[in-house]
Amino acid sequence: MKRVNNRKGCPTFVTEVQPESNVFVPYINPPKLVYHETKLTHTGISTYKVFENCSRNLQRSSKQNLIQNRSTTGLIDNLFPKDYSKRHLNATQSRKIKKYSSKLAYYSKVRKHVSTRSGNYKYKVSFLTLTAPEVAEAGQILKAFEHFLDYIRRTANCVYVWKKELGEKNKHLHIHLLLNNFIPYYIVSWKWQRLLMAEGVKWPLNDQGKPTNAHTRIELPKNKRLIAHYIAKYMSKAFEMPKEYGYISGHSEVLEDLKEVTFIESELPIQELQEICKHYKTIKDTFITHTCVDLLQVKDIAPVIFEYFRQQYEGFKEMISLPEHDWGLTKKLVLSEVANRP
Repeated sequence: MKRVNNRKGCPTFVTEVQPESNVFVPYINPPKLVYHETKLTHTGISTYKVFENCSRNLQRSSKQNLIQNRSTTGLIDNLFPKDYSKRHLNATQSRKIKKYSSKLAYYSKVRKHVSTRSGNYKYKVSFLTLTAPEVAEAGQILKAFEHFLDYIRRTANCVYVWKKELGEKNKHLHIHLLLNNFIPYYIVSWKWQRLLMAEGVKWPLNDQGKPTNAHTRIELPKNKRLIAHYIAKYMSKAFEMPKEYGYISGHSEVLEDLKEVTFIESELPIQELQEICKHYKTIKDTFITHTCVDLLQVKDIAPVIFEYFRQQYEGFKEMISLPEHDWGLTKKLVLSEVANRP
């Protein structure tokens, strides 16, 4: 057994085996535990173990260092081949999309929508899917989508998470969006059609000689379960597409500012943490412990932790809940423009 030091200066013991096997089995001797960090998040309470002279940051070369081999030998390239002509949405990026989407859905302000057809709704986020006619090229769709993002950011007062995707059958590009505001269907359809036609897309006509409008879909989820289903099905699944299509996903910059406060173990009441762990499911790992709980519901058993999280919740809600747009005025402008068309 041989003692070596990794990049963080932590001692690592590696067992040497025969050269022809090219396999090394690591035995890590963990350093001294210093303290615990606790973070109050939208998914529950996360507690991390902090060790002396160590960091939890994962290095990109960890896989290569683990098996003590470099890419020059060809072993890594053979085991994990890369197609550089495509962009890949790996597991880490998928978790990041899921995190931003769930934060947007949790911290957004509850809004009301009154519909003459389907009644009244209370919602936090809405789902939007943008497609295009078959004759539209990918470059035209991407340019139109850039202008559409400017529109929903500046005019529609939306914070968003988006993800590009290719159809399973025809491989046609379409985009899924999660918004913290509701844009009426006729506004989305009208704006998206105008942007595509401005990029040179010839809009198809139906049997009556009128432009087709079935290239947008907007939905209002009625409960948390539907939101979680949409995020898992459309926003966070692994995907790949040609490199010239640009980034696979994106989000509003304000979502990166929603950083939860980290507490040292002595700053939170131990009795309340233990009481929460008794009533809710707790997942334990070697270095991380996570309790699945909605911290807005623990006022009776943990008033101090509830107050800490409530202040964080109110602050985040004010950051991403922008003023509602006056769609009545926009509707008048749309109708007047349609009426003035030659």
